[in-house]
Amino acid sequence: MGFINIVIYTSIYLGLIATTFYILSYVAAKKDKVLLFSDKELPRVSVIIPAYNEEKTIETTFNSILASDYPKEKLEIIFVNDGSKDKTLQVANKFKKNGIKIFSKKNGGKGSALNLGIKKSTGEIIFSMDADTIVDPKSLKNMTRYFKNEEIMCVSPAIVTQKPKSILQRVQYTEYLLGLFLRKTFATLNAVHITPGAFSAYRKSFFEKYGGYDEGNITEDLELSLRVQYYGYKIENSAESLVYTVPPGKFSHLLKQRRRWYAGLMKNLWHYKKIISRKYGDLGMFVLPIAMVSIFFAVFVTIYFIFKTLFEIKDELILLSNINYDFNSLFEINSYVIERLFFLWITNPIIVFIAFFIIITGFYLSYASKKLGKTYGLMTNLFFFYLLFAVLFGFWWIVSVIYVLFNRKISWK
Repeated sequence: MGFINIVIYTSIYLGLIATTFYILSYVAAKKDKVLLFSDKELPRVSVIIPAYNEEKTIETTFNSILASDYPKEKLEIIFVNDGSKDKTLQVANKFKKNGIKIFSKKNGGKGSALNLGIKKSTGEIIFSMDADTIVDPKSLKNMTRYFKNEEIMCVSPAIVTQKPKSILQRVQYTEYLLGLFLRKTFATLNAVHITPGAFSAYRKSFFEKYGGYDEGNITEDLELSLRVQYYGYKIENSAESLVYTVPPGKFSHLLKQRRRWYAGLMKNLWHYKKIISRKYGDLGMFVLPIAMVSIFFAVFVTIYFIFKTLFEIKDELILLSNINYDFNSLFEINSYVIERLFFLWITNPIIVFIAFFIIITGFYLSYASKKLGKTYGLMTNLFFFYLLFAVLFGFWWIVSVIYVLFNRKISWK
């Protein structure tokens, strides 16, 4: 067996192990009892919304959090204008009458805006909320309930995208749905290592003891989640707390987002590399190692199959040319290439395992659909996801690795 086959079948083997382990862990954990605050026990919370040039979305975000069913006397909403150059501040000022506290500062990045908000806050629990986020009215209360368990330092929501419009948004819509199951499973293993910046909750005492957001970090939310784990605290997931974010619709915008995410993940994992040890249980001994190895295999296998298939088609076209086979039109050539691509993929023995993962994906999506209650164009979105995600995922990682290796600057937008 050649090296390529060893890599391919090893990746499949690891994928099967991880998939089985996650499903069994989720099923077993459903029987566990969870400590939750009652309505009377709910603590005071502060929702901090940093913004830079968000005049188009900030009003919707404000209306979303104001519609929360959290007790109004225990809810503090803080808006931090991070030096916006558009009309963000003017729009925000209209909501002072609704009790939203408005602060403004020079542009210093999301981390610095959040840190200012934390200093001004009076709540026991701090929520970070992006200025283009919509939350379900029940999410704030549902997430806060988990903090009755004193070991829990952070709670993440069930984050999904708003109704998709472009093909790329359809791919992301499915990706986020799949993430609902995985995030809850990681929580059962105390292995959540990424908390969404769009809407996550933390005890204020953690910031007071270990410092605020890392202002120089390109993925400040990811760094914070790893810091929580590093100091031995738990991160819970509230699968019933829906939060909607706006996914990038253009390829260039999506690439910049993923380049920042993946480069930030690599840099932060290196900084907190001590987490990868027996001391951190399933997170250190299974989840993070499997994640890193799986990323390598996913990129390697994707590149290999794409180039292998293209070279095989090229050789076939050269052979047809040598025997004077003549295509009547460009349409016939394109049809032949597409037909051969399809044939070479479905006749590969790896397709059996891919089919298995497709079935598992269906299981994940079934879980997500029950949580959402409503999904948009699920089958169409799933088609584009299977067609494009593997290639996009590999491409994003290749670009991110290059940026990190050559220490190239990575910006927010």
